[in-house]
Amino acid sequence: MTVDVWDAHAAQRLAQAPPQPLESPGRMEWTQRPGIGPGAEILGHGLAGRRIVELGCGPGHTTAHLVGLGARAVGVDRSRGQIRRAKGHYGHLGCEFVNADAIAYLTREREPLDVIVSVFGAIGLAEPSKILSACSRRLDRKGVLAFSVPHPQRTGVIPASPHTLDQVALRDGTLAALKRWDIDPAAWARALNRAGLLVTGLHNLFAPADSRWPTTLLITARKP
Repeated sequence: MTVDVWDAHAAQRLAQAPPQPLESPGRMEWTQRPGIGPGAEILGHGLAGRRIVELGCGPGHTTAHLVGLGARAVGVDRSRGQIRRAKGHYGHLGCEFVNADAIAYLTREREPLDVIVSVFGAIGLAEPSKILSACSRRLDRKGVLAFSVPHPQRTGVIPASPHTLDQVALRDGTLAALKRWDIDPAAWARALNRAGLLVTGLHNLFAPADSRWPTTLLITARKP
C-alpha cells in the first residue's frame, strides 16, 4: 500500500492547523461527494454492539459515524499523520484509531469481526488476493465486507492493466502518484469468491450525479 501520499497530505493539513474536535458525522459516505448512494444501512440493520474495522480510516469520519451508531468500531490507517488527525477529530468521542498496515492488523488480531469496511481506503491499494483473504479470515460467519474504490470506468475506458497510477492533488497544489489496483467489477467478484466471500451487491455510483461515467464502485460481500 502506498503511504507517502497520505503522509504528505496529513502533514500539510496538520501544518495548517491542529485537528479540531468534531461531532460524529450524521451519514456514512461511500463517495467523495456527500449524499450520493446508500449510507450505513448497506452494512445491515442494528449495528449497535457489532465489531467493525475500517481499513484506511484517514481522518476518521466513517469510523466516528459507526461509533455514533453504537458499533464497536476501530479505524486502522498506516499513515501516522492520518491517525493523528483522526484522534484529534474524534478521540473525545471515545473512538479508537490504530496506526498499522491493514493486512498486518488483520493478521495479528484474532477477534472475529462482524463488518469490515474500506472507503477509498486500503482495499484497492493492496494486492486484492492478499487483503481479501485477510478480510475473509477475520470475518465471523455471515460477516459483511463493504468497500468503495474509484470506478475502473471513470474515464470511459476500463484500463487494460490492473495497475494504474492516479495523480492526487495535495493541499499545496503539488501532485503525487498513487498506485491502485484498478480492476473491473467481474474481476473483483472473482477475487472475492476465491477468498471465500459471496458477492451481495455491485453498485455503480455517479458522483457528481451528472457524471457521464460511474465514478465509484461499491461492492458488498458476506462470509457464508
